[in-house]
Amino acid sequence: MQTSLISPSSFCQWALMFMMTMVVCSCGFTKEIKNGEAAYEQKKYALAADMLKDEYKKQPNKRKAAKLSYLLGSSYEILNEIQRSIRWYEKAVRAEYGEQADRGLARVHKQSGNYAAALDIWKVLSKVHTQDQMIKREIEILKLAAEWDRDRQNTTKIFALDGNSLFNDYISAVYEGNYLVFTSDRKDATGSDDYKWTGNKYSDLFIMDKEGRGVRRFDAEINSNFNEGAACFTQDFNKIIFTRCSGTETADSYCKLMYAKKKDGLWTEPQVINFVVDNINYGQPALIENDSVMVFCTKGPDGPGGYDLYYSELVGDDEWSSPYLMPRSINTAGNEYFPTSCRDTLYFSSDYHPGLGGLDIFKTYLKDDGSWSAPVNVRQPINSSYDDFGLVIDEYARLRRKEIEKGFFSTSRGTNGRDNIYSFTKYQLEEIQKDTVPKEDAKDELAIYLAGKVITHRYDDDEDPNSAVTGLETLSDARVEFSGDLTLDRRSGKDGLFIEKLDNGKAYRIKASKPGYLSKTIKVSTRELNLNPDEKSYTINVEIKLDKIFYDKEIILKEIYYDYNKWAIVDAAKPTLDRLSTILRDNPQIRIQLSSHTDCRGEDDYNAELSQKRAQSAVLYLVDRGIPFDRLQAQGYGESQIAFQDCECEYCTEAQHEINRRTTFKILR
Repeated sequence: MQTSLISPSSFCQWALMFMMTMVVCSCGFTKEIKNGEAAYEQKKYALAADMLKDEYKKQPNKRKAAKLSYLLGSSYEILNEIQRSIRWYEKAVRAEYGEQADRGLARVHKQSGNYAAALDIWKVLSKVHTQDQMIKREIEILKLAAEWDRDRQNTTKIFALDGNSLFNDYISAVYEGNYLVFTSDRKDATGSDDYKWTGNKYSDLFIMDKEGRGVRRFDAEINSNFNEGAACFTQDFNKIIFTRCSGTETADSYCKLMYAKKKDGLWTEPQVINFVVDNINYGQPALIENDSVMVFCTKGPDGPGGYDLYYSELVGDDEWSSPYLMPRSINTAGNEYFPTSCRDTLYFSSDYHPGLGGLDIFKTYLKDDGSWSAPVNVRQPINSSYDDFGLVIDEYARLRRKEIEKGFFSTSRGTNGRDNIYSFTKYQLEEIQKDTVPKEDAKDELAIYLAGKVITHRYDDDEDPNSAVTGLETLSDARVEFSGDLTLDRRSGKDGLFIEKLDNGKAYRIKASKPGYLSKTIKVSTRELNLNPDEKSYTINVEIKLDKIFYDKEIILKEIYYDYNKWAIVDAAKPTLDRLSTILRDNPQIRIQLSSHTDCRGEDDYNAELSQKRAQSAVLYLVDRGIPFDRLQAQGYGESQIAFQDCECEYCTEAQHEINRRTTFKILR
């Protein structure tokens, strides 16, 4: 599967082909390509592979040839040509290119279904990196995948559709009950240019019947010379939401969510969904809750990892709310793609939740309390060691005796790693297994993992803690200490990640720290997890956000207010001060000054006295919460440090006065 928000195999290879249409990638078009490595760096992997092979044949230097082998292995891995990737990674390993080649070879062995070979490599690496929790987790997942492969139940039959081509084809939706709308970069797609990532045509939406017959382009108003894909429809089929990835010769490609309506049997010109912003990739929409909620994929600043699932609510005629992040039980430190739905069940694909290989399909459902259940792997034969995604339940299917469900999904298990569309039929368990021999009962222990990420805010002004937060960034090499039912001391790895295996029925305290940042402690419990008895593993995803230390700079406590002419702490201010007391307990080495400011109205002496009493009240509140008095300093400034100075006092608005009335704290050196 190629991963671009169009399709999983191409994501800028389309950043997984648009995600499948998200070309969540930013692929530039203007740089001159002098060699295979330059083509690789510009994400033109099909071109890179051709150039690198020629360069490899002519390269006499063994070290340089090893690097070319590694780049070829990586290019074919991204292009999803797994067997070719294995051959070139093996050459790089034999040439002793380095650990990157070993890790790459382990990944593609896993994706080819050779779990034993992948396991052997990771076991060797684990002896070198004894504390690397990522490697330990991969070893456990490979053992689980091998077990699933042995214990598969033959209750589902799958078939490749006749409408598949020699190129990438993947399912989008059932259309008007009798048809399938799908994405393809086959030769008869619109336009004359090839997509440099894959070497194929730019993708279009196509339509065929559910047997794979009568393939044709979907609609000329929807398809363009750019990449289109990953579409969904409203229940009446009169509106389409789809992904389009476009750019210019001088600008990068980004994927946007588009919509169009059917009027008098014709589709209107597509428009961009209102919450879409420039320079961010969006894709793979799905409609749930009677078309009132859209779930889609993007890489937002508040997400826990790569691409995550978000949702938006319909708030007016073709108007959608700002996106909200789906819960951490669904989103992970990896990538989540291709949401689809059937009644109260949400299906999606992930490359991080424990699975069989590349992307695996998972299902979750909305519980009575409004929360989502723990995702469950749908297992073989729908999932495989390759990329599997875009599961669509055919609610219009006519079910014969013993059939309980029909549908379609997409997979890269086809020729040369290309994405193909398969149909599936599920049967009643007892009918399909009546001649099988029951196995001895085995009590398999559930493996529970904590997958964490240490992050921090990114500010518009790096030197101003009160400036706008523009996003999040990860913190590597942060110290992560476990206490409670487990005592451990770890370091966050690349991208701020850490993983630890936990015991069921336990409670943990986890403290993250890093020089230059305020430490933070969170609590994690495995005592009341909503576990599925059919699953062998469960992952808890957490983020620990560390705030950067700004010495001697006032930080505004925005939710601390006082009654007029009073200094007592009101109930509305207590949660903010409680959070401040937690920070102080997690960071016993710091001292702070609490300051209070008034607006310009009133006498100077009176305002100075009032502000000092207010600051002192805040200090005493923290002392009552167990913070030593000698770590706190109260300072009332009255009206001597007006924050908003662009008006004469008698002409300031109430909003401007409110800016000046503030309580702050600063960390003292």
